[in-house]
Amino acid sequence: MKEAFVNPFLAPAVTVWGKELRRPLTFAGVQASSKQHTTQDVTAVIGVTGRVRGTVLYEFSHETAKAIAAAMIGEPVPELDALSMSALGELANMITGNAATLLEQAGYPCDISPPLIIAPKGAALTLTSTAQLQVVFTSDLGTVTIRVGLAEASAE
Repeated sequence: MKEAFVNPFLAPAVTVWGKELRRPLTFAGVQASSKQHTTQDVTAVIGVTGRVRGTVLYEFSHETAKAIAAAMIGEPVPELDALSMSALGELANMITGNAATLLEQAGYPCDISPPLIIAPKGAALTLTSTAQLQVVFTSDLGTVTIRVGLAEASAE
């Protein structure tokens, strides 16, 4: 996968996190990841179509998901419910939307799908993209993993 398809997610993740959650988010590393994957406790999935196509996964532990939702909603979240899941999906949507803008500026116009939330953990996914990179970020709310699996669309 081209570096140009992953880099647009780095700055938006930090920026959106800071704006929405009012906390710093720190890049912790990146590594290649298998196309076959078992989801974490909560996973937000967003599809990408256009000059680049594929899937972006945002993964959280149960405790991190509750902490993020509470920060976004502005009140404690004792258990994940529809409102808190919606908040997690919106966070993923905002990051991916900002990344899509950067991809378009780089010559790769694309559209994103509404987020799909998968919970609880353990769903087996096989992604059809050619490669996938796992980007890990940390904050005082916990760890978030963004799996970017994008490839340039073939000319039609």
